[in-house]
Amino acid sequence: MKKILTTEFPKIETERLLLNQPVRNDIENIVEILNTEIYSKYTINIPFPYTAESAEFWIELAEQGFKNKTQYIFAIRTKEKSKLIGGIDLGIESRFNHAELGYWLDETYWNHGYMTEAVRALINFGFTELNLKRIYATHFDFNPASGKVILKCGMEKEGVLKCHTYKDGKYQNHVLYSIINK
Repeated sequence: MKKILTTEFPKIETERLLLNQPVRNDIENIVEILNTEIYSKYTINIPFPYTAESAEFWIELAEQGFKNKTQYIFAIRTKEKSKLIGGIDLGIESRFNHAELGYWLDETYWNHGYMTEAVRALINFGFTELNLKRIYATHFDFNPASGKVILKCGMEKEGVLKCHTYKDGKYQNHVLYSIINK
C-alpha cells in the first residue's frame, strides 16, 4: 500500500477550485457560512449554532488528521479569489484501506457544479495518492441532492442504512454509496 510520506499538507487544483489546508484565518468565514441551521440539518457533525470554537475544533481535526494520516480535511476555495466556500474530507480506515467521504458547501455556491468538481478531485486523490481500495459516502435519505452529487462522481448506490444514526430526537436513515479503485 502506497503511503504519503510528505510533511507538507497536499494541495489539489481543479479547473475552478483549490483544495488545501484550512487555517485559523478561515475561522470567521467558516462561522459565517455554517452558522445556519441547514448545515446542521443535513449533516451529522455540524452543530447549530456554529461558533468560532467549532471552527477552531475543525481546523485542529484537520491538523491532527493529517499528522496521524487518519483524515484529510481540505478547505474548498475558489481559484479566482482563494475564498473558502466549503470543506471536504476523507476519513481513513487504514486497517481496511478505505475512507469515508464527507463534505459541505456554502449554499450560495450550490447547483453550480463546485461540489461535484471537489468530490471528483478528492476521489482521484484518494485513489492515486493514498492508494485506497474503496471510498464511500452517505447522506440522510431526506437530502437527495447530495446523492446526485455522489452519483455524478461515479459512485454507485449500495443501499439504505435504516435507523443508522440518532439525531434531533429521531432515528435517521442514510443512503450508502461507494466507488472501488480497480
